[in-house]
Amino acid sequence: MMKKKIGAMAMTLVMLSSMALAGCKKKADKPTETEKPAIPSIMEEIGAEQVTYEPRGEVKLDIEDGENGKVLHCSNRTEAWNGVNFPCNFFAGNTIKIQTSVKSESDDVIISLQFDTLGSTTYSNVFHISGCKDKYVQGEGSIPIPQDAANVFVYIESQSTQDIFVDYMHVTVEGDYFDPSKAPEVKLADISSYESLKDLYKDDFYIGCCVPESLVTNDHKEPKDLLLKEFNSITCENEMKPENILDASTTMADKAKYNESPALDFSKCKVICDFAKENGLKMRGHTLVWHSQTPDWFFYENYDINGKLASRELMLKRMENYIKGVFEYINENYPDLFYAFDIANECIDDNNQLRESNWTKTIGDDFLQFAFEYARKYAPKNIKLFYNDYNEYVAGKQNKIIEVLKPIAQAGNLDGMGLQSHISSPVSMENYMGALKKYADELGVVIHVTELDVNAVKSSLNQEYDQGVYFNTLFKELLKAKSEGYKIESVTIWGLTDAGSWRSSETPVLFRGDLSKKLAFDGVVLAKKGGEVQKPADYVEPPKDTDPFDDNFEDGKFKGAARAGQTLKVVEDGAYEGGKCLLATGATETWDGYVIDLTRYMGKKLKVSFAVKSKAPQVAFSADIADLWPHIVEVDTSSGDWVYVEEVMDLTTSKWVLPTGEVEVPATLDNLMLYWESFDCTEDFYLDAVHLEVIG
Repeated sequence: MMKKKIGAMAMTLVMLSSMALAGCKKKADKPTETEKPAIPSIMEEIGAEQVTYEPRGEVKLDIEDGENGKVLHCSNRTEAWNGVNFPCNFFAGNTIKIQTSVKSESDDVIISLQFDTLGSTTYSNVFHISGCKDKYVQGEGSIPIPQDAANVFVYIESQSTQDIFVDYMHVTVEGDYFDPSKAPEVKLADISSYESLKDLYKDDFYIGCCVPESLVTNDHKEPKDLLLKEFNSITCENEMKPENILDASTTMADKAKYNESPALDFSKCKVICDFAKENGLKMRGHTLVWHSQTPDWFFYENYDINGKLASRELMLKRMENYIKGVFEYINENYPDLFYAFDIANECIDDNNQLRESNWTKTIGDDFLQFAFEYARKYAPKNIKLFYNDYNEYVAGKQNKIIEVLKPIAQAGNLDGMGLQSHISSPVSMENYMGALKKYADELGVVIHVTELDVNAVKSSLNQEYDQGVYFNTLFKELLKAKSEGYKIESVTIWGLTDAGSWRSSETPVLFRGDLSKKLAFDGVVLAKKGGEVQKPADYVEPPKDTDPFDDNFEDGKFKGAARAGQTLKVVEDGAYEGGKCLLATGATETWDGYVIDLTRYMGKKLKVSFAVKSKAPQVAFSADIADLWPHIVEVDTSSGDWVYVEEVMDLTTSKWVLPTGEVEVPATLDNLMLYWESFDCTEDFYLDAVHLEVIG
């Protein structure tokens, strides 16, 4: 979620293209004249004299001959955030579509967006491109940009520091173009009447917020006033992550001197720590040991990524000295500021296994035990040691987390479990609170909610109201668990405003970009004071559980949402019936797709019908359940023609009866998300004539 701000640059967008794509997908056509945004832009071949792009970090950019034309070669990357910037201030206020084709040995290239609002910098990943180690692979995605955004860049980075080759880059506007020069001046909300969350919850737990350096250093006073009014705890958003503390330039200048103990640089986090100290805030440290945002060079002999990985013995010394150096700095400069520290982050993968990383490759599967052992040895006594992870409420992942952490807890080296709580779709409150209590009971630890944000559900008719109700219910449940004796000590919201959130397009936090409060904020207030979130004047009564669901796309809209990295658009392209259908394109993972929320049909017997077309051998219609993703229907689409499907699914018992077989679902399931995906590949697919009705 990071990466580093480069600063204001040219206000011209680069549109790069080569003659052909040397990859597994068809190269995107250049936008036609009617599709081109009426803005200053360049649509040139890579190597054209007027192409305008910028290095992101101290990288080397060269135009080279590729297999099918010119390509841009980005080398000398020493940090994962290093790459290529494409300045595009003139896209502020628009939703942009990004198309690119890349190749890199890192095999995980990320296309991201950076912009400033009220002086604070936001970084949002738009999509990932994988499978690009040996060939150029195309990816695409869309993202909205706030009207008041400044210093806007589309940029290319990757999870590691291998070279990146760019075949082309297209950025276009979706819909009508908005001229940001005509954007009205932002009028900030008056926050004087807001309740203070830190005061309301002062007897319950810390109320925290993540803070980027740019929020503290910019000249805008109002966001800082809101931060200090509402919160009494902060977490550095990125500035204490390994890549921002491990000092590459100093270490590389004298590799022998720093062989066992890399140089550390705290200049990026110092400004935030000083701000917290001066304003009476407490801090959570985040994070020491992580597979992501940790520079590759740290794990290699002689810090040479072209050489061999360091030995177990050497990496244990480096790990110990790195952890020791961080805590020595804190103890010397901020002895009473930090009350908790995330020692390790996201070490269990989505397959419920210990994540393979440079830590496991060098030290081994027991690296976590050493990390917590060293942390206990060097951390000040007043700092509690935490493990932190996402999807921590999913049963399979939770069980693995507990299995891995138990010996650490039994050794006396674990104090707390951090529940990140990035809620993408409504998570069962029973599942969430059950997971919280299970960690506390089985590990004997305290609980922190560390990175809370709740995405607005795009398919909801009342997005902000539903989000407010969810925040309200969650905080009520946290207070209830607290009254039952569970030691919940801190709840951190991951972002001050929607505009500044790493998931800005999902509007996931308590305040808008103009600092106005949302129903989510009211929900948190009312959880403590009592009362219910009020329905807004434009509230729309949701459909009854017996009303049919139809999605035919004839009005140019769709009722569902993209799943993961999928891009959706309604097209006039040989629809099954009528004049329009849905195209799901740009998938980068096999599980990307189109998802619909049919929670109102839980416990019903349904007749399902739809038409689908794809070059994929199969398209699956599936259910999204914690730890289970059963296929309801597997459609043979190998003909490339439209296929019409009618099936019955029986959800009236705990064992769903599906055409593909019986599926036993958790008794606590409280939402029904169904989706289409191209089976075992990332091919585009078309969807039309979706109809569901209750038949019993």
